[in-house]
Amino acid sequence: MIGICRATSRNVKRWQNGDMCLRWTAAGMLEAEAQFRKIIGYTHLAALAVERDVAAARATTSRSSTPPSPTTTTTEPAATLAAAH
Repeated sequence: MIGICRATSRNVKRWQNGDMCLRWTAAGMLEAEAQFRKIIGYTHLAALAVERDVAAARATTSRSSTPPSPTTTTTEPAATLAAAH
C-alpha cells in the first residue's frame, strides 16, 4: 500500500498544502484497495463483535447483580456420566 501511494504521488511537482497531500494519499489508498484480499468469513465479523459485546455486558451485569454465593459442591463429570448410563 505504501508503495502504491508513493507511485501515485510521485508525479506531483509542486505540493501546495497539507490538504493536497491528504488528497493524493487518499487517491493512492483507493488505488491500492483494489489489490487487497478479503478475509475468509469477513461478512460474519460484525456479528462476532456484537456477540462479544453482549457477552461482556451479560458478564458485567451478572457479576454486579448477583451476590457472591457460599461455597457449593459440584458434581464430577465422571459421576455425571455414570449416573446417566
